[in-house]
This record gives sequence, C-alpha cells and structure tokens, in this order.
Amino acid sequence: MRYSLFFMLLLLTTPLEAQDTTSNPTYFGVKPQYGFIIPHSSTIRDVSSSNPYGLAFEYGWNLVQKKDWARCNCYSRAGFSLQYMNFNNPRVLGSSYSAMMFAEPYLDYQGDVLTSLRMGVGPSYLTKVYDAEKNPENLFFSNHLSFIIHLDLSLHVRLDERWFVNIYGKYNHISNGGIDEPNKGMNFPTFGVGIDHLVELPGMEKREPMPLEDKGVMPSVGLFGSMKNVVTGQDDVKKRTFGYGVILKARKNISRLNALNMGVEYLWDGEIKEKSAGEKEHRQVSVLAGHDLAFGKFIFSQYWGTYLYAPYYNKHFFQRYSLTYRLSDHWHVGVTMKAHAEVAQNFNVLVEYHLK
Repeated sequence: MRYSLFFMLLLLTTPLEAQDTTSNPTYFGVKPQYGFIIPHSSTIRDVSSSNPYGLAFEYGWNLVQKKDWARCNCYSRAGFSLQYMNFNNPRVLGSSYSAMMFAEPYLDYQGDVLTSLRMGVGPSYLTKVYDAEKNPENLFFSNHLSFIIHLDLSLHVRLDERWFVNIYGKYNHISNGGIDEPNKGMNFPTFGVGIDHLVELPGMEKREPMPLEDKGVMPSVGLFGSMKNVVTGQDDVKKRTFGYGVILKARKNISRLNALNMGVEYLWDGEIKEKSAGEKEHRQVSVLAGHDLAFGKFIFSQYWGTYLYAPYYNKHFFQRYSLTYRLSDHWHVGVTMKAHAEVAQNFNVLVEYHLK
C-alpha cells in the first residue's frame, strides 16, 4: 500500500443534493497501538528490529445524510486524529507526532459488529532524522517535517447504543514524498484495541442503492511538475532539480465509487539528468493501468506503470498515486506521486483537462 494518500479529503466534498435535515452525529475515540517495522531495504535492516508503540486520540462525524450515502452507496465517518508513536529506538529513530484527517467508509452498517476501511493522511513531526555525522543509520527520514499515510481495517463491536470497542489493524507509511534525500521512508504495520463514544446516535437508516450515471469512456490530458533536492558529487552537495511530464488517459465508471483507467505517460526527469551529469538518458515513456476511487469532487487514483523506454533504470515497473479535485466539468487539479516498490521517487503538482 502506498499513499492511499489524500482520499479522506471527502470531508470537503460539496453536497450532491438538496440539504438534508438529518444531522451527522459526532464521536470521540482513543486508540493504543503496537507494531513492527518492515525492513524493505538492506540499508535499513539493522535498525528495523524495534517495535513501535503509540496512542491516538480522534474526533469525528458519522456521515449519515442522503448526500453522504449518494457518494458511494454506503455510510462513512470522517474526522481528525492526533497520534504519538514511539519507534522504540530513541537514539536513532526517536518518535513522531502526527495530525491526520481521515475518511472511513463502512463496509456494512447494521448489527452489533460493523466493519470499516479507513484512509488517513497528515503532517508528521519526527524527533530524529538522518545526519551524516550524528545519525547516519537513520536512512528512513531526512526531514523533521514529513507526512504520514495509513490504511486501516476495523471491527466495531457494539457495547451499547453509544459505546463501541474497535479491533483494528493499520498499515502506516511516513515519508517526505521523495522531495529530499535520503528518503527510504518507514513502513510499519500496527494493531490495537480502542474504544469510541458516540455523543449522539448515528441513525443509519436503510437506503436503496443509487443508480450509476454512465458517461461512457472519459478521456483526459494531464500536465505535472516536480522539484527535488538531490545529492551530487563526493561532498554530499545538495542541488535542486526539476521534472515535468504529461499523462494521456481514458477512464470508465463501473460504479458510483469506482472506475478503471488506462493511459500513456511521458516524463522528463531532471533528477536523473543531474545525477548522471547528463550522460544518461533521463526521458521516460510508460503505459499505465489503474483504478479510480471517487467521492464527490475528489478522485483518488492508483496506477501500475510499465516502462516502454527508460534506459536509466534497471526496473520495469512503478506505481503512481494521484488525488485530483474537480474545479469544473473539464478542469481538475491535484497532486501525484511516483514510487518504485516501497520508495517514493518524486512528488508532483498535477493539472488535468477532461474532454467530456
């Protein structure tokens, strides 16, 4: 899982229908957690043996209005979370303090045991980062201010009308998005048992599924650009580089929440040009296939990319993750990130024009 990124911004999605008089009740939650670090690279294996632990406090809303149901034919909840994580290695890894927004669709909403899937993102302050002299072992982080992304699967066990016990597993990732180096990023699954208190009763009434609006195949063209600091020469001098590219793609809705897409990408990569002193080919051409998750005006996309032309890399595949917001019927703006397996390659600003 990478950067299931900014999906929770459905909090800002504009209403789809007339105002509903049903209120969205609030709740409070407390979530302790414990986990382990995945040693996804040999260079960080020696400092990946610790077991992180932490505590999160959250405040949110159960989204039960008709317009909320219409987004995905499901109920959901959304809110904010403050989280402290201790990486159980104070000398090298330290700890993190994070503030996140999240969105959490319910996979079912009736009975005494509910299931849900949560996506969250936000800034994270790290107390220990890489330093060539003082902390050379910490290749996970290079900036005190980075970002955390997480994906949770939860069981909500009802104790009474207002109290629930949560049994959950989380997949967490902290990184600076490839903006600075080193940036291996930390992947650390955690699990825990928490508790929620509903300030008001949620009132999840049974509703009929909303029909799919079939718009056929929807083509688009996107332009993106990035900035990255890279280390050059033997003196570890950092230099600012730029990259830009274009994506041509076509999208087809298969439900109110999901769509499939395919496309072609061209990338001019200034990082490669700088690192190879202009001696290596830094242009790339790729094909993409992926999935869109749409909530109102927000679309979160996950792509699997295959290189057609990329002489610099000995890799054949990559992932790309995007979040766009629909400004109008034709114009979308957002962000996109490219990754090779568990390592973020670059983070970009994205502008798209949809032809229909």
